Amino acid sequence: MGKRKVAWGLAAIFLLVCGGIVWAQEGYLRITSVPDSATVEIEGKSAGKTPLLTALKPGKYVYKLNLAGYETISGIADIVENEVTVINLKLNRQLVKSSVPKKPEPAKGALTIITDWQEVKIFLNGHRIDKVPPVTIKDVPAGLNKVILVSGDYADSLDILVQPGKTSVLKKNFEEDRKKYEAKLVGSEAVTVETPVEVKKSMLPAKVVLRLNTAVTDSSQKQETTILGESDVVELIFQYRKTGENEWNSRTLQSGTKMDDTWEIEKGTYEMQLVASHYKVPTGILNVLLTKKEKVREYKESFKKDIQPDVQYTYTVSYDGKVFSYKAEEVKLNTPVK
Repeated sequence: MGKRKVAWGLAAIFLLVCGGIVWAQEGYLRITSVPDSATVEIEGKSAGKTPLLTALKPGKYVYKLNLAGYETISGIADIVENEVTVINLKLNRQLVKSSVPKKPEPAKGALTIITDWQEVKIFLNGHRIDKVPPVTIKDVPAGLNKVILVSGDYADSLDILVQPGKTSVLKKNFEEDRKKYEAKLVGSEAVTVETPVEVKKSMLPAKVVLRLNTAVTDSSQKQETTILGESDVVELIFQYRKTGENEWNSRTLQSGTKMDDTWEIEKGTYEMQLVASHYKVPTGILNVLLTKKEKVREYKESFKKDIQPDVQYTYTVSYDGKVFSYKAEEVKLNTPVK
């Protein structure tokens, strides 16, 4: 009987020891997610849905969570013997790309222009093309396009049909036109071909008006017979030159003599300088010999200006004897062109 009890006791100790060894070879993985019910894969095999608690042998395991409408999350879990590895995850919603239909691009084609004369200017739908024939212009709107060709005094306006994805060809024979006009005007010394109105307008000059308004008057004539005397003189000098040029053009106004000036200039970008001065000028026989011209006050303006054709630019300088003031005005002239 005593031997049986000893045997049973040894068996129980053996089972407990063995059982303890088996239990010690596992760890635990707990995965939760927000929101829950996400499918969990461990090493590519389905392990259930979150929240999940599962037993695994110690080691590293690749896990992945999937839930409809949310981005997939994956990672590596490190399982430690007799410990619980806890992983809490927050799932992000998948971004839904809005399908906005793209506007169809306007149909385009190409236009090849060939002429018999050199340095021909091209205007396509009112815009100057910075190239000369022979040339192929790409990305031309499909449909009817207006083309103006200008060579010297000769010009022609044509409507050209451009088809989508195709190249239209325009051939212009200026020499043939010249002979036709000369044949019509036999005996005439000059052969003139009218240029298009829009081209003529772009060639019109601009007008510049310079004015001097002042309360100070030149009194030199009243005092020239006196022995001692002095007069007030206001002088306005306006200089301008086209960008790239070295020489300045100059206009001068003076109180008591010339108070305004008007002239024409061609279109382009100009540098401009304006200097207005108030002087005390000696008058009389003796004062001219004893004193010198004295500057009392001066006013300056410097600027750049893009001069456009057929526009009047008015620059006015006013002086009340103490303070200079300046005003610039622009007015479209709309000169009629046949």
